[in-house]
Amino acid sequence: SGSNMSTKLYWPDDLPAPAWPFEEEFENTSITSKFEDGSMQSRSKFTRSRRKWTLTWNAITRKDYLRLMDFVVHKAKFSANSFMWTDPDSIDIAYDYMNPDEELVEVRITNVEKWSNKALSYWSGKIELTEV
Repeated sequence: SGSNMSTKLYWPDDLPAPAWPFEEEFENTSITSKFEDGSMQSRSKFTRSRRKWTLTWNAITRKDYLRLMDFVVHKAKFSANSFMWTDPDSIDIAYDYMNPDEELVEVRITNVEKWSNKALSYWSGKIELTEV
């Protein structure tokens, strides 16, 4: 990563992939004002719509869960540090070299839902990522 001052943080490659389906939503960038006479006016609030992904893991091992949470808690520090993440949907499994369509997005963790251990040593839960 060279000698630049701020080293970019990357989502660890060795973490288990999230389960399908995973959800992607686009931020609503409009503001709608309602007037007393019932008419409405809308305008754009931001220039860019940030995407948000909800990633789900079902029954990953305790070891993977601990590695995932170590990244969330100690590296990303929840939403404190943004990091580079490859949209899994853009990865073509058939490629074994760098795929030009692979989409690397800068995101931050915007929500970590409660994780539950539904079976001995297997964990399930969700993490929400939002484009920076």
